[in-house]
Amino acid sequence: MRTLVLATVLQFFMVFWCSGQTIDLTITKGTDLVFTFNSIRSYTTGAILGNASEVTIESTVEWDLYVGTQTVTPGFWDLVQSYSDAGDDNVPVSILSIRANSPGLTSQEAAFFQLQDISTPTYLIGSVGNDATTGSGIGTNDPGDSNSDPFTHRFRISYRLTPGFTYSPGIYTMEVLFTIAEDL
Repeated sequence: MRTLVLATVLQFFMVFWCSGQTIDLTITKGTDLVFTFNSIRSYTTGAILGNASEVTIESTVEWDLYVGTQTVTPGFWDLVQSYSDAGDDNVPVSILSIRANSPGLTSQEAAFFQLQDISTPTYLIGSVGNDATTGSGIGTNDPGDSNSDPFTHRFRISYRLTPGFTYSPGIYTMEVLFTIAEDL
């Protein structure tokens, strides 16, 4: 039986663009996730960790929220330990998909989507440009916090990993980065 252990470490980054303003992202649950594939079924159907992480936002300004991966070789999981020479040890980060839902369904990505390197992130709220203020619904980026605005400033993150049989058995890791920035 081949064993492939894939681990993700969640990190967050805050970008401060103006003094005197608050903009904060906190991961309140699920920072170290481990997927273990040790049966044929787990390789073929994949694994889902539903609502495994939670991210909260506090901001006094309009904000953007985006996600991507960070690895030594952009776009590929980091190999920690190989168990065999069989298979490919260049595992693309895209085999990991996430879904980020707020209770108010404000995420611009409502379904699972494949992760990419942080150099080409996926925006959950906002875009690379200056966005119009959105006070409710999809893309809500109003100032607020998760205590006062739990429907728009709290995101539950689910993960789906589908490795298949192509990759070499071993231990692989990567960082999933959630970034909040003032919408400029």
